[in-house]
Amino acid sequence: MDARSSEACPVYPGQRTHNGCGSGTGGGRISKKSSRSRKGKRGRRRRSKKSRSNKSPPSYLPPETEEGNIEYKLKLVSPTPQRFEHLATQLKWRLQEGGGEAVYQIGVEDNGMLVGLSEEDMKASVHTLQRMAEKVGADITVLREREVEYDSDRISRKITEVLVRKVPDDQQFLDLRVAVLGNVDSGKSTLLGVLTQGELDNGRGRARLNLFRHLHEIQTGRTSSISFEILGFNSKGEMITFMDLAGHHKYMKTTIFAGTTREHLGLALALKVPIFLVLSKVDLCSRPTVERTLRQLERVLKQPGCNKVPFLVSGPDDAVTAAQQFTQSTSITPILLVSSVVGEGLQLLQVFLNLLPPLSSRGFLRLRVGSIQRNRSGCRLLRAGQAATLALGNFDRSLLRKFEASIVLLFHAKTFRRGSQVTVHVGNVRQTATVLCLQGKEELRTGERAVVRFRFIKHAEYLRLGAKLLFREGVAKGIGHVTRLLPASNNQDQNQRPHRHDR
Repeated sequence: MDARSSEACPVYPGQRTHNGCGSGTGGGRISKKSSRSRKGKRGRRRRSKKSRSNKSPPSYLPPETEEGNIEYKLKLVSPTPQRFEHLATQLKWRLQEGGGEAVYQIGVEDNGMLVGLSEEDMKASVHTLQRMAEKVGADITVLREREVEYDSDRISRKITEVLVRKVPDDQQFLDLRVAVLGNVDSGKSTLLGVLTQGELDNGRGRARLNLFRHLHEIQTGRTSSISFEILGFNSKGEMITFMDLAGHHKYMKTTIFAGTTREHLGLALALKVPIFLVLSKVDLCSRPTVERTLRQLERVLKQPGCNKVPFLVSGPDDAVTAAQQFTQSTSITPILLVSSVVGEGLQLLQVFLNLLPPLSSRGFLRLRVGSIQRNRSGCRLLRAGQAATLALGNFDRSLLRKFEASIVLLFHAKTFRRGSQVTVHVGNVRQTATVLCLQGKEELRTGERAVVRFRFIKHAEYLRLGAKLLFREGVAKGIGHVTRLLPASNNQDQNQRPHRHDR
């Protein structure tokens, strides 16, 4: 998103405001004793304020749980061989729970109390964790260290947060896919070019040239197709595949096929896609302009129906916290400020991306393959890296032309009614469908909901209950999900309204 824009959305939690404190003088005289006592109070307040500012995190973290990928360890100093084997087994469990990632909080008791360790004990504990990781074939990365105060002693104690990452045995690398959405000319392709090529932009879009696939894209500077770019970290990281989508409304069909339309935020929320926001081109704006844009984004994110908690990333510690909370809560929306020309915020964005865990896989289904074709010719065997077409056996989908869906109309210039024709997108299905009827209503206007019966015009498609649905007709757009499948054996006339019991 462009920092100059007043559209779009996300913002920041816990933003501090600095209010000036004026002090006035009264008309009466102040005695020396009173003055001395007030000076003493002010001194004590300053000392207490200073001591409070040195304290870092709260005294407790949430208690450790048996499930999940977070492990608390008070210390890991010189464990016995038996204890070391137990610790390595425990690490395997945490890695399995986290899909190849585990977070160790060293210096923390099981109940969450932040005790901390001395410098010497902390080094020994991190070294032990390194040995544990090597034993299970993993790597460690120290995310952050924090000083804590335990009881009333004045000894400097630290807690350390360590990320342990291991590529699962059934994978070659950790893979994360990120779709990049935004308005036209907001700097999406330029930012991806800077991230993947490692060179800053010259201010005129040079970094985006390597992402363009067509001559007209180079001439206009606008993406018209879906391009894929890869950002790979070292063995301690993962491989991120960016999907650069078109932002101009002229190429809406291309973008919507990848899962969204121009209403990027609304559709991402409706599809329950995790989102974080990047405010680009901050080098072109004054600080008040950036802050005004952030405030506008904050209002949008907090609106009913959005209900997001904005989190502004302003430092490395914020990047770590944002990545962790982003995966734990669907309401947290991190916001990062970047410039592809001067490089501001790019390092924080890379830290954030590196710490994002891949989404858990839904698993695989065991199916019977009827036949295989490669290059329109039948074959009996497929090898790794080959592309082919498979004819699958029976599985949980229905071949049909009629179906019902619960929809919400995002925008329509007039009204949405029976007889309207729209282009329906359900997964990789894209076909024009006719609206047979609206249950309980004659027509729909922008923002209204209804259960609608559709009929594909050309041919039957495979659909499943609960599948997310998007439809469009020119500038009109809507979203929803499939609620009922009407197989081809249903001989009900397409123009007949459903019976009362169908409603």
